[in-house]
Amino acid sequence: MRVGLTSTNHLFDSFHSPTKGRLAKEDVFSLIAQTIASHTGPFEIIVGADSQLKSRGTFFALVITVIRPGHGGTFFYHKFQERRYSSLQQRIFQEAVYAVGLATEVRQYLRDHQLDTPVRLHFDIGTNGPTRKFIQSLLSLAASNHFRAEIKPHSFCASTIADKFTR
Repeated sequence: MRVGLTSTNHLFDSFHSPTKGRLAKEDVFSLIAQTIASHTGPFEIIVGADSQLKSRGTFFALVITVIRPGHGGTFFYHKFQERRYSSLQQRIFQEAVYAVGLATEVRQYLRDHQLDTPVRLHFDIGTNGPTRKFIQSLLSLAASNHFRAEIKPHSFCASTIADKFTR
């Protein structure tokens, strides 16, 4: 199943940066491209998502991390609320679809600006607990969209950073 954000683009029109405040999505992508273009060496771009079920609905956080190994990094996040997804499977798959869609947009923006930096995914699932039964499906979703994906305990973008913004 190939994923795109054509019907959900409006959800991701602004992000927050811990250092720059609120930014339009285009400004986030531009900052990422400028950062990569202005430094030598490899960069890691990771997209992750998390959700939390609350009485008023399901709260999602999407995160884009930009890491220059050995030199630190930054991240941008977008929080929003949707209807209440009472099924864990629905919630986990919705997180994944949002992450794949956003990662696709980031990758395309970088390609359009002649930057060959890989984008990978972090899923908030692991071999322990109830999400283990979704591992193969989500890794297949990532692979079918040409992304490498990681799960817990290596999925810090989703399980640590995004998690912080769904609480």
